[in-house]
Amino acid sequence: MAKFSYKYENIKRIKKIFEKEVQRQISELNLKIQKLIEYKEELIREKENEKRKILSKNFIGNNELHFYSKFEKYIDEKLEFADKKIKELESEKEKKIEELVQKSKETKIFEKLEEHHKYKFETEQNKLEQIRMDEIALKKQGKNE
Repeated sequence: MAKFSYKYENIKRIKKIFEKEVQRQISELNLKIQKLIEYKEELIREKENEKRKILSKNFIGNNELHFYSKFEKYIDEKLEFADKKIKELESEKEKKIEELVQKSKETKIFEKLEEHHKYKFETEQNKLEQIRMDEIALKKQGKNE
């Protein structure tokens, strides 16, 4: 019996490689987003700690108030930048997810096509096998007569 050989196997394999690459890119984006979220949380904790230090003092000098005001503004700018970067990464992630969906569809098409080709191949092989069996049966019948 002949062995099934799918003529689009290389294309299917390449499509899977592209799909895995997009999955890897999405994972990297998720990691970057997570790191930025952790960075934001750290900035918020730092801002709250500095605020507690200032409020715990009995006397707050003008210089300290000025420093805290500048510090708070600086932290707020960093938080704003982190939020902006997170939104950009989320947008990029959405595009990659759409790309992944498309790549997955392409891969599935080639898998379905392979199934179809394999079914046709097996059907043809079964027909050929049946013809051989019929020929053997006819030869045996001819020898017995």
